[in-house]
Amino acid sequence: MLMMVLGITLVQGAPLKIASLHPLLSEMAAKLGGEHVEVVDLFPANGDLHAFTPSAASLAQASGARLLLACGKGVEPYLADLRESLSDDTFVLELGAEVPNVRVPGTRFADPHWWNTPENMKRASRTLLAALVQADAANAAVYTANRARYAAGMDALTRTARLRLSRIPQSNRCLVTGHAAMCHFCAAFNLKPIAIQGIARESEGDPARLAALLADLRARNARCIFTEVNASPRMLQVIADQLGIPTAPLVMDGIYTEAPGYEAMFLHNLNTICEHLGE
Repeated sequence: MLMMVLGITLVQGAPLKIASLHPLLSEMAAKLGGEHVEVVDLFPANGDLHAFTPSAASLAQASGARLLLACGKGVEPYLADLRESLSDDTFVLELGAEVPNVRVPGTRFADPHWWNTPENMKRASRTLLAALVQADAANAAVYTANRARYAAGMDALTRTARLRLSRIPQSNRCLVTGHAAMCHFCAAFNLKPIAIQGIARESEGDPARLAALLADLRARNARCIFTEVNASPRMLQVIADQLGIPTAPLVMDGIYTEAPGYEAMFLHNLNTICEHLGE
């Protein structure tokens, strides 16, 4: 289907213009495309992934783009409307579409935060490579070589994570977070995800609910509550204080100006988790 949609002929020597709705996707496109692509990041600095909607001004920057990269899996609820507003020459590519779903425990919903494992990023890069080659066959060898280097980098991160996380004792392998954003990470590295957001809100003013939550977390030997770098930890801090355990921030939405780029983000999370779960 991709080959049918991307009937694109580039002007000789002109870079392939790519617009992106997430900084990590922008980085992937730049690494795979190199000098043969022009990447326009539509996501604003310090933006909120779950509140972001492209403005008319940002979409104007995407004018002439042959590809518009999206996370998919429901991360961009505005995507259907966005397609309607784009030129017929712009193909929306959901890089998470080929990543297998991971269900949030105790629910029927899938965790959309697929980028939280290097293996998923590697899989998404294969989808992007196919689109690049179809759009610009003349530079297929360059894109293929660049993707191989990108995939090797993701494999190295996976090996590092497996080695370090394997040292965490079985009794400490519960990853307690605010909301269910680390299910892909936990499935890949044999940790148990526990998301308490929602439960925490319902517990406000309800001593019985709060007591049940605290008892459950004690029974699971919760060592830390992992907050989000871009969200207020206030309610989670209250629960952590009741348990006598610390809180520590993770980058769950893939956006953190102090750890820009995928490798820095992933290693921040890995170091934080290993430090607080007892490597």
